[in-house]
Amino acid sequence: MANNIGLTKDAGWQFGIRKTVATSLEKLWNIFFSDRGLSYWSEGVDRNFSTFKEYSHIRTKWRHRDFTEDANLQIRFIPSKNKDKTTVSIHVDKLKNENERELCKEYWSKVIEDLNKLLEI
Repeated sequence: MANNIGLTKDAGWQFGIRKTVATSLEKLWNIFFSDRGLSYWSEGVDRNFSTFKEYSHIRTKWRHRDFTEDANLQIRFIPSKNKDKTTVSIHVDKLKNENERELCKEYWSKVIEDLNKLLEI
């Protein structure tokens, strides 16, 4: 039997990634949701967020330009205990197949990899 990494029992395919950066939750959140930040990461994102809990998390729909349907997107911001670092956690589910998962992985991995560039002012 094949090892289908990312295939769930009832939510289709999923992908998740996280990264910790050396900045406060408030600073990262404010930059992430600024016009500059949104232009950096939100291609294909429905900006009418179904959940928008300030300094915590968002939920919405996301569609890669090669998808035919929306996937679910969650982004969480988790402060470190001493508040000098913040972890960004991105999770996407309701992907239709392994190919969509791979496209999702490429897109969100690039966003996470380059997160420190967003923090440069």
